[in-house]
Amino acid sequence: MIEKAKKVRLLILDVDGVLTDGTIIYSDRGGESKSFNVKDGLGIKMLIQGGIKVAIISGRKSRAVEYRAKDLGIQEVYQGIKDKVAVFDEILKRNKINPEEIGFMGDDLIDLPLLYRVGFAIGVSDAVKEVKKAVDYVTRLPGGKGAVREVCELLLTSQKKWRRCLEQLK
Repeated sequence: MIEKAKKVRLLILDVDGVLTDGTIIYSDRGGESKSFNVKDGLGIKMLIQGGIKVAIISGRKSRAVEYRAKDLGIQEVYQGIKDKVAVFDEILKRNKINPEEIGFMGDDLIDLPLLYRVGFAIGVSDAVKEVKKAVDYVTRLPGGKGAVREVCELLLTSQKKWRRCLEQLK
């Protein structure tokens, strides 16, 4: 697992169930609300600062995700995607990167095709059993509750970048 983590140059994240706990709140007027974890956010910023790119591929579309991605410095955001593998192939070409250099975090059945394609497949602790069986690493923490931060620290530590990122916070 550590050997796979050492190779990651790009981490792709699902949103609902990974960056959030999977809860979607609708207002009486039809507006949608999501809750994001601040520790996950700092982990993402540190990851980017450490030279590892971050992208989002989500099956749903939400303005909240656009705002969160912009706030964190995530430049590649794909929403309303039914075929995540097709977008993955575009990302490979655009970034001139190999599948072995990509990590992906998912939680549900729709994520399986992409989890099978990446070099480092990650599932959150509350993922469905099929995802947990398919991945290289299952987080200790659930989606939306620090799982992304856990993976950011794992990647930075395995690549010997964690201390440098901590020093930059001072």
